[in-house]
Amino acid sequence: MTKFLFALATCHLSLAALAGEGGGIERRVVGSIIFPERGARTRESSAQKIVTPEVRAMIKKALQFVRASQQADGCWGDKQFPKSSGVTALACMALMAEGSLPRMGTYGKELDDGIGFLLSCGKEDGLLVAKNTYEMGPMYDHAWSTFVLLQAYGNCPWYPDVRAKISRAIQAILKAQKPDGGWRYQATPLGTSDCLVTASVLYTVRLARMAGFAVPEEAVVKAQEFIERCGAPARPEDEGTFAYREHGERGSPSVTGAGLMALFTRGLYNHKYVKPCTERLADAYRRAHLEELTDSPQFRYFHFGCFYASQAMYVAGDEYWIPWYKKYAEALKMRQAEDGSWQDLRGNTVYPTAISAMILQAPLGYIPQYLR
Repeated sequence: MTKFLFALATCHLSLAALAGEGGGIERRVVGSIIFPERGARTRESSAQKIVTPEVRAMIKKALQFVRASQQADGCWGDKQFPKSSGVTALACMALMAEGSLPRMGTYGKELDDGIGFLLSCGKEDGLLVAKNTYEMGPMYDHAWSTFVLLQAYGNCPWYPDVRAKISRAIQAILKAQKPDGGWRYQATPLGTSDCLVTASVLYTVRLARMAGFAVPEEAVVKAQEFIERCGAPARPEDEGTFAYREHGERGSPSVTGAGLMALFTRGLYNHKYVKPCTERLADAYRRAHLEELTDSPQFRYFHFGCFYASQAMYVAGDEYWIPWYKKYAEALKMRQAEDGSWQDLRGNTVYPTAISAMILQAPLGYIPQYLR
């Protein structure tokens, strides 16, 4: 089965031709997932309504900034993380969201160099980490890097070691799973987990399975149970939220978005937590003034939080997604710098710009974070 999926992924040109003959739409393969070809109709009709010319201009400026920020060795860094596999992975996601692939499309060269850098980050223990990781630990960097290699898997056969490094990266994830079922910053099974890192790992694991890599069901079930415990309301006012850590602080839109996204990776679209959490998440963004979204205690990690909230709103359906997206685009319009970048409260510009560009391009349908 694995060999078949690999063959399927590496033969995307012939598949595109076949799809074009059968349905009139050329298609391409990302990992083992077939998407519309660049320039063909978008996957969701709503894309034509919400990706306006003004939004496209914002995207173009943002992607030009991302391209210009790449370093000579193929990596991307930021003020806090000068050389980072995590920032590199987020930049690659933004370029893939445009429709480019390694050595294909407008940003094909930059993507190829970025993939090459991520592969060079592979360590003996399987971790994909560069010199400057998140100060609390490498699991965000590792999960995002693994996810990007899975997206590129099958589209860069000139890297013969990509499958082996993905396999080792998945094993590193499994070895770092904690007794409570989730993951946290450090790549160790010791300690307790948090909802956001666990969500990031779960959507990486989902894509790994879709691409034909073996992930034990027991490990995924344990992670799901951890997420469900984080969503269990301890008080009536907790309903519609997730806790950052089991029995911990509740109510953050970022955490609620991550919790929903984690449930969706398991196909739990009708879980008892979905409706109240979706409503409360949508309401938090709906009620906030545009200035609050990018600079307030509730949304103090605005760009990072939207990384999760956008995926939850997209999967929830156009009823939630379209209003959320339009307000998000308005908030970004207020804060985009002349060079095309956005900045977080600590002065980082590359990762916020990459995340923003990825989300703005989500309706185009080229990346597996946004699947229904």
